[in-house]
Amino acid sequence: MKKKTARSILIIIGILFLSIIAIRVLTRTQVSPTGYHFSDLEASTTPTPDPLPTQVYEQPSMLAKIVRQIFQKKDVRVDPTRMLDAGQAAAENPYFVLYAAEGYLPVEIEWWQQASTAVYESVSQRLDTTLDEKIFVLFSPPQTGDCPTRGVTFHEQNGSIVIFADEGTSREQILATLAHELGHVFIQKKFEHLTDVALIEGLATWSASDYWTSWKESDFDSSVKTYLSNGTYLPLFSNYDLEAAYDNQSPDCITNRDILLTESASFIDFLLQNYGTENFSKLAEMKQPATENSQGAVYPPDYPEVYGLELNQLEYQWLIRLDQSG
Repeated sequence: MKKKTARSILIIIGILFLSIIAIRVLTRTQVSPTGYHFSDLEASTTPTPDPLPTQVYEQPSMLAKIVRQIFQKKDVRVDPTRMLDAGQAAAENPYFVLYAAEGYLPVEIEWWQQASTAVYESVSQRLDTTLDEKIFVLFSPPQTGDCPTRGVTFHEQNGSIVIFADEGTSREQILATLAHELGHVFIQKKFEHLTDVALIEGLATWSASDYWTSWKESDFDSSVKTYLSNGTYLPLFSNYDLEAAYDNQSPDCITNRDILLTESASFIDFLLQNYGTENFSKLAEMKQPATENSQGAVYPPDYPEVYGLELNQLEYQWLIRLDQSG
């Protein structure tokens, strides 16, 4: 009888242990926790530090797939080299060479010349960086599907930006896309060792500034407040790999992408405003090893080294500050 009782107790303990692990995993991987509102934040205290994991992998990870989708030629439907070879320069200003790839050009040249110049100067000022060479810009028809790419940057040679748009695409979206992609070009020059996708995408969105907020008709902070109010907020900590933003199988992919990029831009602005540009530069410039025990590894940014807090704690501070801003 005692053996059966002891065995039952061990089974119960085992079940409880597995349940705790399951709850922990679900908490870390959930996309949008129910009822995550300012009122909950006000009633809570700064969370205990929860380090971002180092991702060690044998095969290409989801993060690696995202990087390829964003940066590598073979994972997009457009080859800029082929487009440049098959097209011709339609316009040129101090910063860009606009190409009509196979005659495709859905924007007016006069408008483009003025608008693109203003975009360059705005992004350059935001990131305090300039380029030595002009950027090639090409247009391609919009992609289809649940997770279409609006723009992509190629860093080979002088750098090329492809914008997916047609005559029906709003000028606001075209300029926001240009500003975001141009941000990628500046970021690569300014922060040579920055490889973290979340920081890169957030900083590129932050650099788009007024163009992004004009397109979305709301500034970064106001948008985040809306997400918190209507229950669509996606926690940065549990979505740090940006899988929800680039999941081709999800019908919510493009919505999640806009939410996460907007949140990341607002969060980066918080870091810059409250901890200074020097500390953010330290975070972005930290060079991490690429292997661990002969395996591929993706190391998260070292927030504790720079700020003394983990990302989940900084995210809490940021949200509280948004709440206090009224």
